[in-house]
Amino acid sequence: MKIRKNGILALGLALLMALSAIALTMPAAKADAEEPQELPVEPEQYRGVWYKFETPLITLIFPAGGKKPMFLWWYTNDNSTIYVVKFQGVIEYLMLDGLYYKHRFQADNATINNTLWNSYIEPGLRQKYYYGYRSRYEGAVEEFFWLLRGLHRAYLPFSACNWTLSSPVFVESGNYWSFNFTLAAVNGHPNMQFAKDNIQIRCRFYNTTTTETPDPANSDYNYTVAAGQLKFDFVVDHWEWNIDKINSFLEKYGVQIPVNRTGLALWVNMASIKIEDLPCAENEVQSQFENQVETKSQTMGVTINDQYYNVANNETSQDEKPLQLREQFRERVRIQFARKEATFAGFLEFVPWARLLNETGGTIDFVNVTASYIAAGGHLRLFICYPYFGNYTLEHDPTIGLASAPTIPELVTPRLLIVLVGATIAIAVAVAAVKIRKKPVNIVNVY
Repeated sequence: MKIRKNGILALGLALLMALSAIALTMPAAKADAEEPQELPVEPEQYRGVWYKFETPLITLIFPAGGKKPMFLWWYTNDNSTIYVVKFQGVIEYLMLDGLYYKHRFQADNATINNTLWNSYIEPGLRQKYYYGYRSRYEGAVEEFFWLLRGLHRAYLPFSACNWTLSSPVFVESGNYWSFNFTLAAVNGHPNMQFAKDNIQIRCRFYNTTTTETPDPANSDYNYTVAAGQLKFDFVVDHWEWNIDKINSFLEKYGVQIPVNRTGLALWVNMASIKIEDLPCAENEVQSQFENQVETKSQTMGVTINDQYYNVANNETSQDEKPLQLREQFRERVRIQFARKEATFAGFLEFVPWARLLNETGGTIDFVNVTASYIAAGGHLRLFICYPYFGNYTLEHDPTIGLASAPTIPELVTPRLLIVLVGATIAIAVAVAAVKIRKKPVNIVNVY
């Protein structure tokens, strides 16, 4: 193919842009490091606000007075980056076009009216009563809209709640420290008083690497927790579903909405701050204000199942992205902070299944867990999603800790720079040849 000087320059520019784009998509390198197998530790008070666990590997702090469930941790030998996981709240949502949480499908009055009413309820009532029993149809419509007013809000923010914290206690048989956050009061959400005492975050900080089997009757479902990691049991009991209230109303009209159209999402924010910004976290704990940490967060990116994701931009006006989970009971899902330096970095991970328990604590079933996420400008919003679980107790167990850090991909690496310089020289030589020869050049033959 014959091209002239302008074509060669355009090709060179395209090559430079393509190679730069490739650099952005290159997988992040990982540093190999082994976590210690035993890390004896004693909790202590820290700055008058926190409990602190400090080991040679990890330093972990959390609010000593409860207040709200928030956890901060860092590599003990490098406190330049502090990792933060905040439990923001729970959201009842509608699964209308997938199993994943999307903020535009929160199960509030307006969304239920615009979706379930239009797609399920009104067509069912119309088919049964509109033509033969018009007055019954109209009565049902009026009753339904009164029902909407009595539904609870979709979102229960944990910052609007009071929490109690049980002091850390060492469990010798398991070689871990145990403490619990328990939701003690719901403020400003009168229709959600049922959540009082029924949401817990039960925590275990391990001194030694341990394999956990949540249910001895199902020994295949186990996972290993390393020394220095914090394991949560996120527990929800006696959740009152809006869809149950709607179906109870519709029962007398012979109409029903499938319960698999709803779920409950745990909203978690993942952020990172500098040690000098620790007072903003303390202000948030003591004042119950929201987003103090997020305004200071400097997280540039995370890896999700080893794929790099940039979180510097605020994309919260868009739909949340579904997290592709692997086969149930086989793998854990890990979201890990990326760093410019190859050192230890924080992560949050969870198994893609949760247990449903009866009143005596026995396992009734294991259910699939899904997730969605979105960049929020310097931090990540993660939504761990649980399908409808009726009157059973839900139990799921995320983990936080430190692991060898995935590095943030560079736009131009030294190796790539050599390639770019070489390509540029080759193009310059080709252009010079054109000027000398004053004739078209076959670019295929230029090396």
